[in-house]
Amino acid sequence: MPRPKLRFLLVALCLLTCGPLAAAQVCRSELRSALANLEPARPATGVDAALILRRAVDLVEPALPALRGVGAVPIAEDHVGYPAVRFLQQRKLLPDGWSESELTAETWRAMLAAFLDWYGLTGPLPDAPESAIDLVDDMATVLGRVAETIRPAALLASDPEDGNKLKFWAIIWNWTVYPRLLVVRPDAGADLGNDPRSILASLGNCAVQVDNFVTAPQETAKRLFLTHNDSRMYIVSSLPERSGSWPLEIAAGEELEAFDFSLAELGGVRVYAAVFDGPEVGFGTILGLMTRVRTNMSPMSFLSHLQTP
Repeated sequence: MPRPKLRFLLVALCLLTCGPLAAAQVCRSELRSALANLEPARPATGVDAALILRRAVDLVEPALPALRGVGAVPIAEDHVGYPAVRFLQQRKLLPDGWSESELTAETWRAMLAAFLDWYGLTGPLPDAPESAIDLVDDMATVLGRVAETIRPAALLASDPEDGNKLKFWAIIWNWTVYPRLLVVRPDAGADLGNDPRSILASLGNCAVQVDNFVTAPQETAKRLFLTHNDSRMYIVSSLPERSGSWPLEIAAGEELEAFDFSLAELGGVRVYAAVFDGPEVGFGTILGLMTRVRTNMSPMSFLSHLQTP
């Protein structure tokens, strides 16, 4: 006689009563695609969990730099799951005791809890997955909670000679474990026009919805991050990944070339993460700059996008 789907019933009940866990599921098809030739009923493995979590991080944290050195990776280098396991280990998401074959409730919860902690979120957490498809359901729910918490804001820089022409665009990405500016290769067909919101969808995906924006001439946009002559810009990661290329300090005066991807070092790069060394942007500076930009945010709302968990 088939075993009742008790886990499904418990999860369904919790979705109605458990508060924070009741977030809508997002990116289910994208997460499921992380598991090639998925047989929904087969038992979940540690490698499955690594592949699913890696996919979730890629969706909500593009071009995320490593948070620590590699160390010993607990899986063979020629294994299909090696890149995902190595990625998670470098980002402190692979708990002690992780096994490529067996996946315990304790290990799965530890992986999800570490991911949620990046955004100041806590449980409740799911029980042990009975099958590989349970991992997809669990992660889609966790990713839904993360999607409701992140605070992406678009920075749209216009050509000083033509206010409708987009020179560069980026996402201010501070509510995260690694605050950074995500700079996206300009879309040749993108035009600011009268409503910048019309191009914001190009910066998002199933987990990331960009609703807030700041538009400004490129020099003003640059000053949001390079506030002093001694300020410096560094590229710390990219998509596609380039081992050994980063970090790269951008020479003073070449920042706009980095923003519009005209630097030779950025050939083939779609997205890169930038950080800045120098005096922080204070509230007074924000107020001064806000008089010269176009935005759908108040100064206090913009400051909230610059905060970190």
